Amino acid sequence: MIKNRFTLITIFLVLLCYGNAYSDIALVANVDGNWDLFLTDNNGKNPVRLTNTLYDEKAPCWSSDKKKIVYATSDGNLNIVDIDSRETFQIAAGKAKTPKISPCFSPDGKEIAFAQFRPPEEGDDTDLMIHDLETKTSKRVLDQPAIQMWPAWSPDGSRVIYANMHCSGECGRLIQELWIADPKGGWARQLLMTNSLCQQPVWSPDGRKIAFSSDKSGNYDIWVLSLQDWQLKQITMDEGLDVSPAWTLDGDKLAFVSTRSGKMEIWIKDMKSGGLRRMRPFGDRDVECKDVAW
Repeated sequence: MIKNRFTLITIFLVLLCYGNAYSDIALVANVDGNWDLFLTDNNGKNPVRLTNTLYDEKAPCWSSDKKKIVYATSDGNLNIVDIDSRETFQIAAGKAKTPKISPCFSPDGKEIAFAQFRPPEEGDDTDLMIHDLETKTSKRVLDQPAIQMWPAWSPDGSRVIYANMHCSGECGRLIQELWIADPKGGWARQLLMTNSLCQQPVWSPDGRKIAFSSDKSGNYDIWVLSLQDWQLKQITMDEGLDVSPAWTLDGDKLAFVSTRSGKMEIWIKDMKSGGLRRMRPFGDRDVECKDVAW
């Protein structure tokens, strides 16, 4: 009986640790003048600092096993931090004149999609790239003109969604639409035609929806596209900017960055009840937060 009770307690503790490891939230916060990478628990509390550098960290993305985070830095490099060891190493190192942005792990953790600027002499342009972590080599996915940003993998790894910027003669301004592509470079096509600036797309865990930020309604808000019936739904409506959406692992909630309080903070939308709450990882301290990843 004692042995069985001890076994049950052990299993419970293992599951508890497993659950905590798989529920942490990554974010970027400006605590002391620089944007650094932090972790919080699933309730958005108890922040733990992961970086403390001279550069600004941005755009964190979890590996699917929640053991690593890839992120960009303001010097144009990409880095991976190991959550257990806290060790950090640089990846996809290349020419200093070709900064890299918006990295994202593939579902199997073997590759990282990112956007890379071309050399200045080639104009204001970026390429959609994929870095192989085993061979330590990077390849261009598409030879597509203009600026591609914010790639995100589908849950099955068969597609990559991203934002592509171009000029629209009809509306007389720059347009940034969502595109979807074969990560092997076989094809690419435009997903939506909104005549607006769409950015930071993310797949829901079940692969049935895509959340993104757009100024389609005149102000940056969070939108969700259903890939089952192609219904496009506006999730937030506020005079502040709502950007950088991130799904919970069960797909029931969306975290996003908002300026509705007068500064950048993280808010969480319950997709079932419609409830909205503000996340305050640093308590009453006046700390701005952005680039949330669940």
